[in-house]
Amino acid sequence: MSMDFSPLEQMTVVMARDLADGELGAAGAAALVPMAAIALAREMHAPNLTIGGEMFFNPVPGHLYPSMLDDRALGRCEASETFIELFGHSHHGLDFFFHSGLQIDCYGNINLHHVGGTLHAPKMRGPGAANLSYCHTSTRFYICPTVHNIRNFVEKVDFITIPGNMSGPDSKAAAGLVNEGPRLVVTPRAVMEFDPETLRMRLKSVHCGNSIKDVLDNTGFTPDVPENTGPTPPPTAGELSVLRGKIDPSGALRP
Repeated sequence: MSMDFSPLEQMTVVMARDLADGELGAAGAAALVPMAAIALAREMHAPNLTIGGEMFFNPVPGHLYPSMLDDRALGRCEASETFIELFGHSHHGLDFFFHSGLQIDCYGNINLHHVGGTLHAPKMRGPGAANLSYCHTSTRFYICPTVHNIRNFVEKVDFITIPGNMSGPDSKAAAGLVNEGPRLVVTPRAVMEFDPETLRMRLKSVHCGNSIKDVLDNTGFTPDVPENTGPTPPPTAGELSVLRGKIDPSGALRP
């Protein structure tokens, strides 16, 4: 099969299909793909999906922007709020949230703080996170890094910024994490999910242009690979038409 769509477009479509009408969700600052996924879901099957919870509600920008800190990305939003208001109500939670990270481990724990060394003397310092409550109070979250290699997919993160499934069911329960937690891991190479018994990552499907070997060679741990693992369903002509014509006319998802 020829690949007439980009890895980021494939990621966008996978996540958009998993969002439901009437839900409320949001993404953090680096939200190029998540915001495209939310917008595509609203156009295709979820017109009452609300984008909110991160200082703005239902923006309608003319183009996609890499950062939600860019004021142009919030153009024509229905409402806005301050950081004080955001932190004041975030304990109510959302239906879904999107995360990425410097490191992601086999249980879906995310590191945004530091890599190597110690917290106070790291080899590389990350941005941290401004508000962690959504990872606990939202029903589920998606992990969607735009890079998939052995540097960011590791057996154990150096620091847990955003807890996923900790080290399995017992540790997750002991930590008081009662929500669904990480639902899918969507990368430029594949889609991964979590075994309901072990809560460890397993391969769900492989994107066009990649093989199971490619995914395993670029993952710093060995995810489970079910026998029925197949290709990721590609974007339809209709999805690509809406995505390119209305949501991403400037081609930000096709670098």
